[in-house]
Amino acid sequence: MVSTKMNAAEETMSIFNNDRNYRPDEVASTLRVSRNTVYRWIRDILDPLPAFRTKENGQLRCSGKDLNLYLQKHKVRPEYE
Repeated sequence: MVSTKMNAAEETMSIFNNDRNYRPDEVASTLRVSRNTVYRWIRDILDPLPAFRTKENGQLRCSGKDLNLYLQKHKVRPEYE
């Protein structure tokens, strides 16, 4: 029963607004990582961070919802390290 409560709490925690799209530099600034790291996550072949272009050859954007899901999926749990 405790694990169910933890999962519910984890789901409600989000860093990014689900209704907004973010530029890679905004993602990098919020997460305190390099902009190159964000681009590497987007280009990752096995498990990419979902991103889209605003128009053909336009700027990249990541939806807040996709960012929150990606971060939840890749969350580091020290008890398993």
